[in-house]
Amino acid sequence: MSGRGEKAFRRVSRWVDRIERAILAVLVTGMVGLAALQILLRNAWHTGLNWAEPLLGMALLWLTMLGALAAAGLGRHLAIDLAAALMPRRGSVWLARATSLCAAIVCGLLAWAAGRYVGFQRDDSTLLLGMLVYKYHIVIPVAFWLMAVRFAVRAAVPVRWLSPPFGEEGLPGEGRTPS
Repeated sequence: MSGRGEKAFRRVSRWVDRIERAILAVLVTGMVGLAALQILLRNAWHTGLNWAEPLLGMALLWLTMLGALAAAGLGRHLAIDLAAALMPRRGSVWLARATSLCAAIVCGLLAWAAGRYVGFQRDDSTLLLGMLVYKYHIVIPVAFWLMAVRFAVRAAVPVRWLSPPFGEEGLPGEGRTPS
């Protein structure tokens, strides 16, 4: 594989990661702000926004799915890697490819099932902020499809493309300390 392909892959990965972090930050900020406003309205004026709790529930769903997508993209999803730790390097690389491929298949199946679930919800005419509630659930199959793509990419690209180059600093909030 060429160095050009690796650079392009890293550049796209970096931009996608930044966009995901921005979306997650805006979502968390909005959720905290709305929840604080709701608490203030309830405690100070004994009133509240009747749409706030359902919207916060939907925002939590979106935060969960987009957070899982971001974790999968960074390779920080939940994983049991005891076998990889006990295997020689070459074997652990193939094991990582196989588990990524299996994860892609499982995520694809979950996306299909979630798509059917959202389809079943179309009959519900409940509105939230003027939009049918089932439309908010579309994040579930979309996130699972994107996770399937990410795991398939992890299974296909060279391993060195997935690890940051020596000396490359991570983005703020990754838990790395400056040297």
